[in-house]
Amino acid sequence: MSKTINIRTLFEILQKELGRQNWWPADSTEEMLTGMVLIQNTNWKNADRSLVNLQDKTGFQLDKMLNLSLEEMEELIQPSGFFHNKAIYVRSLLTAYRDNFDEWSKLSTKDLRKQLLKLKGIGNETADVLLLYYFDRSTFVADNYTMRLFKNMKAFNIKPKYMELKNQVEQDFDFTPDEAGEFHALLDEFGKPKSDFFDDYILELPENVNSNK
Repeated sequence: MSKTINIRTLFEILQKELGRQNWWPADSTEEMLTGMVLIQNTNWKNADRSLVNLQDKTGFQLDKMLNLSLEEMEELIQPSGFFHNKAIYVRSLLTAYRDNFDEWSKLSTKDLRKQLLKLKGIGNETADVLLLYYFDRSTFVADNYTMRLFKNMKAFNIKPKYMELKNQVEQDFDFTPDEAGEFHALLDEFGKPKSDFFDDYILELPENVNSNK
């Protein structure tokens, strides 16, 4: 017999099964921000190879990273793919970190998110990850691992768009920033290997994501 649970209960089950994740995995803010760009459209193994190259070349010192030419950056981050664009995106994000983040941190989460989305290469998922792990804001990340688990748990039949699922969950998302960051990490860590752990569970969202449930 299937058991129906809500978002909070799902979080508690994942916590019990996987333990604390302590994301984002990085030794410095510069490494964390760079990793948030490099992980786009690839896996952590490839992103990490690029991060090792950057560590060896710059030690993740901000001035050294921003002084790299785009060609130098491209060569160093080639393992993570899409390196032409990502070189531009990394530079843009690190420049905003240097010049704007202190001021932006005073904004409401809604307005802050709008500013992040104006940066080159920063889409919905990366903006939300920045909100979580740099700006310490409570937000929900509706990434592909989460979409897949929620579909398997019969939260919806037709895959929603990113913002549809995000807005749906956040109608009742009473999570602290620390809990929200852990929830995203747990969902991703759970989603990497295939698992039938939740096959007998049904996830109930605040409302139907679409009318075809």
